[in-house]
Amino acid sequence: MKKLLGIFLLTALTGFSAATFSQTPSQAELVSQMNALIETGRYEEAYMLGQSGLFDYEGEANFDFAYGLAALESGRADEAVFAFERVAFNNPNQQRVRLELARAYFLSENYAASETLFNEVLASNPSPNVRNNIEAFLELIDQAQSVTQSALNWGFGFNTGYDTNINSATDLGVIDTPIGDVTLSPGGQEINNHYREFTGNILYNRPIDNSRSLSFQGNYRNRNNLDTDQFDLDIGSIQGTYNHGLNRQIRYSHSLRVQTVRLNNNNFQQSYSFLNSMRRRGEDGWSQTLTGAYTAVRYNTSVNPNANLRDINQVLVSGVLSKGTNRNLLSASIYYGSDHILRGIAENNATQFFGVALSDQFLLLPEHLTYFRISHQESKHKADDPIFVVKRDNTLTSLTFGWIWQPISMVSVTADVTITDNDSNIDLYTYDRKRFQAGVRLQF
Repeated sequence: MKKLLGIFLLTALTGFSAATFSQTPSQAELVSQMNALIETGRYEEAYMLGQSGLFDYEGEANFDFAYGLAALESGRADEAVFAFERVAFNNPNQQRVRLELARAYFLSENYAASETLFNEVLASNPSPNVRNNIEAFLELIDQAQSVTQSALNWGFGFNTGYDTNINSATDLGVIDTPIGDVTLSPGGQEINNHYREFTGNILYNRPIDNSRSLSFQGNYRNRNNLDTDQFDLDIGSIQGTYNHGLNRQIRYSHSLRVQTVRLNNNNFQQSYSFLNSMRRRGEDGWSQTLTGAYTAVRYNTSVNPNANLRDINQVLVSGVLSKGTNRNLLSASIYYGSDHILRGIAENNATQFFGVALSDQFLLLPEHLTYFRISHQESKHKADDPIFVVKRDNTLTSLTFGWIWQPISMVSVTADVTITDNDSNIDLYTYDRKRFQAGVRLQF
């Protein structure tokens, strides 16, 4: 609808020819070539041609107007706004300029400025075809500005599965240490287990206007191990986010998150995070996301008085490059993190880590989505282990395959397999883990 209205405006609005303003011969030739491309719908070529003369002719009215049209019709509304504003500043009574500037404001989602300009032209009693187009745009502006309704979504799920190593422990019974062989207790070795899991989530989104919104979400997961009384988990989190954007292509978000972990019905860990991200949506399904997070992790000392030796403040930065099509979403990510330990005597608990990941979602059939993710992480501890007298280095590789069947919009049936391998220069921390899970999710 926007494109049709734009083309109709180009052909039906009041004239704005190359002879409107004075220009040099070389400028006239360039503008003539750009206008010829615009008239035949070759907007990208017109824009690229305009780029070649931008340094020499920016600020010249005829060039700016042709460049603004090429930018606008090739999807670069923000550049078009700057070009048309330059023309309108020196030619405030040119109706065509004001209308194209209003259209550029509209496509860059500056609805207030667009509405003001359209109404100013409408007050000048334009021709019937111009009036009809303005009224169509004003209706679209009303529709866009009305998209500010709050939304509440919630859901829950049930999973069942089998985990070969619920505590991510070694399969060795005896560990060689500098002080001699140490026999591990059963709880210090890998434990395989069947489990049941319940998950719940709620999301409330409150738009402020078309470029800003607030959201609040909560998540809960309860995992009950069936073959052992150990390592039952309850994880709950709440998060508030402020979203805003410069335009449709670039969006920012700022979040505060609090998470609580209970282990075997005892308070185990709390974390507090401040997250900031920028997402740029490009052409042809490409997008880039850059995220930075600062997290304070605190361990509860009611069961273990020395648990706070692991208290850390962590900095994490990550970047994601994604390419989406109608049936496929491929993403590659890279991240880096570093811990600052709060108690210097426990510096061996602080790590510095780096990782990469590749994931893909593919719509196999209209109701069936398959996905996979492979990740690799290298982590180095910042001080010697007090028992093994060496800095611990880990290499973690993980692979997940999954499938989602959505027979109706509110119901999803899921199944996935995750294989994890952790190699360490200290045998105590080397382990393998496999998890098989199936479940159902309901979303409202």
